Amino acid sequence: MQPKTTANLMEELLQARRLADYFENNGTQLLETTLPQELEKLIGEAGISKGEVAVRSGLSRVYVYQIFSGQKTPSRDSLLRICFALSMEVQQISRLFRYAGYPDLYPRDRRDSVIIFAASRHKTLLELEEMLEQQQLRGLQK
Repeated sequence: MQPKTTANLMEELLQARRLADYFENNGTQLLETTLPQELEKLIGEAGISKGEVAVRSGLSRVYVYQIFSGQKTPSRDSLLRICFALSMEVQQISRLFRYAGYPDLYPRDRRDSVIIFAASRHKTLLELEEMLEQQQLRGLQK
């Protein structure tokens, strides 16, 4: 089955007579995964350990393990550090942001534009930080 657009889902939800019908018709289209589950899947695909994610992201090992276990919810910047540690595509970052409850990267925002540009060109975290500095924008906080 082809994924429905968010706009299509919204239209169906607004027109549904019963919430149960909406869920029955669209259950496979809804986000059911948690942030820790999605992160586990991503490191499995990347073939690296949580410890390596900590090293690459510049975050403490304890904090990274707490994020992966669901004990801590990362800040948007910490999550971006993890995304760059995993060399994620822009679409993957957006999906991960949804699981964390953060808005998507926004191309009208100057800082987000730099992040999108860097991610789409597979830049490293260090390269992203340099780009943000060149644009006189705040770096990624830890």
